[in-house]
Amino acid sequence: MAGLPLSDFGLEWFKDILGQITDWLKEQLSTGYQTLSTELFGTPLPDQTGPSSLFGAPAPADSPWYDIYHSVVGGEIMILSLIILFLTVQGRHFLRIFQFGSPQKDRWGRRSAWTGAVFIVGWYWIGILSLYLVQGLTIGLIPNVAEVSGSVLDMLPVAATNPLMTFIFMALGALSLTALKAIFFLRELLLYVYLYGMPIGIAFAFSSLPVVSQIAARFCRQFIPLAVLPLPAAVLFRGYALLFGGNPVVSPGEALFQYVTVISLPLLGLYLTWKTFRYGAPLVTSAISRTGRTAATAGVIAGVAATGGAGAAATAARYGTRAGAAHAAIQRVGGDADATDRQTASATTGQDNLTTDADSDGGVPAYRRAEHDPGYY
Repeated sequence: MAGLPLSDFGLEWFKDILGQITDWLKEQLSTGYQTLSTELFGTPLPDQTGPSSLFGAPAPADSPWYDIYHSVVGGEIMILSLIILFLTVQGRHFLRIFQFGSPQKDRWGRRSAWTGAVFIVGWYWIGILSLYLVQGLTIGLIPNVAEVSGSVLDMLPVAATNPLMTFIFMALGALSLTALKAIFFLRELLLYVYLYGMPIGIAFAFSSLPVVSQIAARFCRQFIPLAVLPLPAAVLFRGYALLFGGNPVVSPGEALFQYVTVISLPLLGLYLTWKTFRYGAPLVTSAISRTGRTAATAGVIAGVAATGGAGAAATAARYGTRAGAAHAAIQRVGGDADATDRQTASATTGQDNLTTDADSDGGVPAYRRAEHDPGYY
């Protein structure tokens, strides 16, 4: 016991910590697969049946559909949207007094305003009908998610080729399932927001204003990717049901391939859903991506600073993580990081191109100014 190196203790502790984290991630992956159901890919709809679900008013207890209906159909949102559309059209007429614009654009603006008014008045029924269509397609495409998840989860082996590979696979699978559920939760929230505020966006989109109408039209078009978001994942699950449900067509034998099969379903589902979600909510996805890149960069800078010194950390912060890692590697190979940083700092802060001997080249040229080259004087 006394002759056992201290590094062996650290290695065993590292293995125990890695194994414990892997067990947690495996439990999270198994729980995520078990709780995965068809309701995750469902589309929010009013709690009604029959023709009244499309043409009738929701019940007061059906929140938030009751508030959306009474705000969008004859409520304050519809009235505000029609007022905005009317003011923009009248503004174009007012500009025609001062000979701004052209009669052709003015006629096109009037036709566009009438089209926008029709969309504003009928937006609630247009949006609800679109959601019912997407829900019907999703039900027709998606298989029994619980059976597919159970079939895939049964292939999960005890471990992969080594503990580190097992940890990586578990982390990828667990995080992918969690992110997939979070995206569909955000989708439901954004659908409510679009159904409630779309008439205002339609008013600006059909207002024929040079810049505002283009921005509003872009926001309005993003409702379509949000509505059809479950369809790519539904096609993916149907393909996995064909391959692994009932009588499996493909049965991987090695533990590595079994792990790849188990984590490929949430990974591919997350990729397809994220690519579609980016079209529907570019601001949200850009904020999430920026936050992830910032956190990763901060972690890399901290690690580079610990291993390569302050110079490597500054290089990583200014030029990126690759440059910082290369700087740290060069310093590791060359010697002490702090000594290299001090040499670099002294070399960069010193004065360059100074001549120590003023008479070496026949004296100081007459066109030289003393204040720009104090080494001569």
